[in-house]
Amino acid sequence: MIFVMAGGVFAQSDISSPYSRFGMGTMSKNRTNTVMQGMGGIHNALDGKYLLNNSNPASYAEMDSLTFLFDAGFYMKYITYRNETSSEKGSNASFDYFDLGFGITKWWKMGVGASPFSDRTYTSTADFDFLNNYSIDYDGEGGLNKLYWANGFKICKGVSFGFKMNYLFGNITDVTTLYFPDDIYFHNVRRSIITSVDNMTFDLGLILKKQFKKDYLLSVGLTYSLPANMKAHRKEYIRTMFKGYGDNTETAIDTILYKSNERVDIKYPQGIGAGITLQKGERWLIGVDFNWDNWSAYRTNNVNDSLQDSWNIAIGGCYTPRNTSVSSYLTKMTYRAGFHYDQTYFKIYGTSINKYGVTLGVGLPIPRAMTSLNFAVEFGKMGTTKNNLIEESYFNISVGISIHDRWFVKRRYK
Repeated sequence: MIFVMAGGVFAQSDISSPYSRFGMGTMSKNRTNTVMQGMGGIHNALDGKYLLNNSNPASYAEMDSLTFLFDAGFYMKYITYRNETSSEKGSNASFDYFDLGFGITKWWKMGVGASPFSDRTYTSTADFDFLNNYSIDYDGEGGLNKLYWANGFKICKGVSFGFKMNYLFGNITDVTTLYFPDDIYFHNVRRSIITSVDNMTFDLGLILKKQFKKDYLLSVGLTYSLPANMKAHRKEYIRTMFKGYGDNTETAIDTILYKSNERVDIKYPQGIGAGITLQKGERWLIGVDFNWDNWSAYRTNNVNDSLQDSWNIAIGGCYTPRNTSVSSYLTKMTYRAGFHYDQTYFKIYGTSINKYGVTLGVGLPIPRAMTSLNFAVEFGKMGTTKNNLIEESYFNISVGISIHDRWFVKRRYK
């Protein structure tokens, strides 16, 4: 258990969720770039000549075949953890994503990029008093990263299809330590498990578009993540120790168990997404998304690990007052807002761990350049203090830069 028990004191070493102990950790599977984060995370039906949307690979088909696009971002996170008796704050800043997009032919566009996929960072302590005082420490670190190769194809007017190959890799470490701080006759025991993942997954995407009344465009997007039987390997060892509790120096005594290369079978689940957007030229856009993942079917060596099906609904949009050469700078800026509500795949003590967030964003065009800076903020909560669980209140700041360039175009100077 990772939560406060028998009067123990909760402690979080980093800003990642204590719920990350379960499954593959805190997921970033559908995390979007800064532009879409400012609109509540909608992504299924979004595309554009200057937008990289790796969440739906069909979106790449809309790129200009002579355009090279680069998008990268990082985030800062401030979070407060609360239980029924105490609270603690944390903060962190980290790389978020990078994307590259370019044209191959008029009908085939391609993209590559990288982003975090999941995170495992938690530290908690449970104290007990039964015959002997003892404590159990739970620690985790690591996570999975994702490299991807996306392809978008223009099938016909208003119809685009795409597929994406994801390479998932990384190490996840879980350490459980049993301490007897007041008894010299019992040895402390530590169990360490390091799981290494190195595998492929695949996503499909489809976007249908219909223009009407000249300036209005209706788009419908569909995504599908294929299930996969993933292979991983893990090292496991159990050893006894002398001291090591608190500030005491730890001394190893004996190794009880050591497995160097145990095979792990991971059943990765399928997922579907659907979205719809309505936009008027380059002035405004509004959209809604729904995503569902079959995490109740997830298994690690036939163990589900307290996971349930997850789903997400997001609503968002953007508005650019007037983007012309004679417009003032404030009217050329793009203003974004959105909201999302998520049922995460965590279900602890029979309680579903839910999450919601409100987002705001702004796009700042760089004068005389095909480049823009994008900012997004999110205020949200995840979890609950009921049933001895943890509630997380967070504030995220995302910063991204989008660079557009034209290939094979001669510049003329006078």
